[in-house]
Amino acid sequence: MFPSLRYGLHPVLPTRLGFRRVLGLTNPPLARVLTETDAFTLVPARPRVTLARAAQKVLDESVPGDFVEFGVHHGGTAGVLASMLKGSDRRLHLFDRWGDLPEPTEEDGIQHQRYARANIPEKLKDLVDRPPLASTKELIERQLKFDNVRYYQGWYEDTLPTYEGRPIAFANVDCDYYHSVKLVLDFIGDHASPGCVIYIDDYGEWPGARKATDEFCRAHGLEPEIVLNQAIVAV
Repeated sequence: MFPSLRYGLHPVLPTRLGFRRVLGLTNPPLARVLTETDAFTLVPARPRVTLARAAQKVLDESVPGDFVEFGVHHGGTAGVLASMLKGSDRRLHLFDRWGDLPEPTEEDGIQHQRYARANIPEKLKDLVDRPPLASTKELIERQLKFDNVRYYQGWYEDTLPTYEGRPIAFANVDCDYYHSVKLVLDFIGDHASPGCVIYIDDYGEWPGARKATDEFCRAHGLEPEIVLNQAIVAV
């Protein structure tokens, strides 16, 4: 659990003085976690702080349940969540294929062709050459010393039915593609604890993620909070 994040999240001040410098002065524990997770993620520091703020709200309000992440890759954002859960009885559940990517569809808009499997051979090869599940465990278990974690490796269609956790208090959704985001949002909706918060990464960059999120919110009468390119949904 981190101290107040309000100063480190100021929309102008960090840009002018240096985001890391300001955060290091106002919230040293979180600044340290950013440094520890830098090498394990493609997510910049600023969205990781926004993620931490959204998760902290759940902890501050004592929303019951576990934390879940969909789309883990090498584990950087999962490491932020693991750091926040140390010392609590909440389990962190991590879902990812770890080693492959799905085929995008027309709902993914401009990313449909860009991320077609035939067009990303180097990215797919990198998933084989640098096994992301191994680096996730290296960060969370060995570097961060967090062991209350459950890994669900495989396609969501196969792993979601095997969920072994309590109601979901917080969910980080970073799986980009329309069908993936739609699938996990429906799952979260079915398992959400009252007061659950959902953080959707790439809302502003992946048309499919935005479409699936907007559909979910309309169906449930919810209004997403947009922060930079991310959406935060309180259920």
